[in-house]
Amino acid sequence: MLTLDHSLDLSWDDYFWLQTTTNGAQTVLSTIAGGMITVAGVVLSMEMVTLSITSSQFGSRVLRSRLGDRTTQWTIGAFMGTAVYSLVVLKMVRRIGEDNFFIPHLSVMAAIIFALGSLTILLYFIHHVAMIAQAPEIVAGLASDLKHSMERIFPDRIGDPPPKQNSHDRDVTDEEWELLRHGITVECRREGYIQGIEGDDLIHLATKQDLIIQLPKRPGDFLSRGETMAKVAVKGQVDESKLSAAINEAFFIGNNRTPWQDVNCSVHELSQMGVRALSPGINDPYTAVNCIDRLSSALAQLAQRKMPSPNRFDHDGHLRLVVDRQTFSSVMHAAFDQMRSYAISSAAVSQRLMEGYQRIADAVVGGDQAEDVLHQARLTMEGALEQSHHPADMKVIQEQFQRLTDQLQPLIQQKEQQAPDEDENPNDDESSDEGEASGEVIG
Repeated sequence: MLTLDHSLDLSWDDYFWLQTTTNGAQTVLSTIAGGMITVAGVVLSMEMVTLSITSSQFGSRVLRSRLGDRTTQWTIGAFMGTAVYSLVVLKMVRRIGEDNFFIPHLSVMAAIIFALGSLTILLYFIHHVAMIAQAPEIVAGLASDLKHSMERIFPDRIGDPPPKQNSHDRDVTDEEWELLRHGITVECRREGYIQGIEGDDLIHLATKQDLIIQLPKRPGDFLSRGETMAKVAVKGQVDESKLSAAINEAFFIGNNRTPWQDVNCSVHELSQMGVRALSPGINDPYTAVNCIDRLSSALAQLAQRKMPSPNRFDHDGHLRLVVDRQTFSSVMHAAFDQMRSYAISSAAVSQRLMEGYQRIADAVVGGDQAEDVLHQARLTMEGALEQSHHPADMKVIQEQFQRLTDQLQPLIQQKEQQAPDEDENPNDDESSDEGEASGEVIG
């Protein structure tokens, strides 16, 4: 803007609405700069109050989604940017009689426009803060993170044609397992939670040096210094120190879990929010109901997705990477184990849990998934029976469990009938037709 002002040779008398004086420009710019800095401080104060209330009411884990709020970032950026712009233009204003006399008419008008735009953003920010402080909005934000995480980690839906890169998919042979058992152990050089793993870098490393890398940990797990983070099967001479450094560099380790490659991160955040809502100090069953609805909706979508293979291959079909994958069963346990333990004290929340199981049951397609859902429903009903609920409430829960049993039992029986075929192929983790989860149970 200053360059444009300096290059224009116009008679500003024809543009009276742009024309200003030296004193006027300095007053306007200094007022805008000081006001923007003051309002930016007010915005930061409002944000800190909101974070404090959110942390005390819903738990510190939900702050992760609030710290990445784009509206807050844009608001602070608009005010600070306008203040910096005004200060820079103010420096270039020259008084009459000084050397290089210069009044940036266009730049001053631009500062006024930026100030008006920043005030408009402030109005929206106040409305935004009032909205995001509500429990349903926080739950919806966490559920959105969970949905995006599932789409990243489980991109394929059941019934989709298999991608070309999985054309080499097969089980790990006994010879390859033997090489891994007697291979090199790579220890972690840092301590913290695995936030992500660069699988492509590990496959490239394994292909270049003809290795097979097994990862016993997955994103979301905790690694301590000196703990085994990988087993490497080598077929020749390698530099173990360089190999260890390369594998350590492929791991992103931090103090907090993130939903980048960890579905259970968002699941645990929603579960923790529901558990806190059911605590005697807060006693907010409606927030717990919101969490149950979002979790059951996410699990219903996950039931329609293929579980990825734990084995990764290079372009020539050679096994290069064996990972510990996430499964439908592990996510199901992470979502409802703690929630169920606290929900049994409330008949209404227990009934909503059974409704959530019904939503998931309508989406499951395999016997393993059906067993997981029915297992959670059975534990919920048994826990509610131990409480002193009204018989009418217990009758509703028992009827819900019976409907679930009638719906899921055929899938379980179908799985049991296929058991002899599975015994002949014990290493098959997914069916070739539908790619169902193997039913791995964590804990």
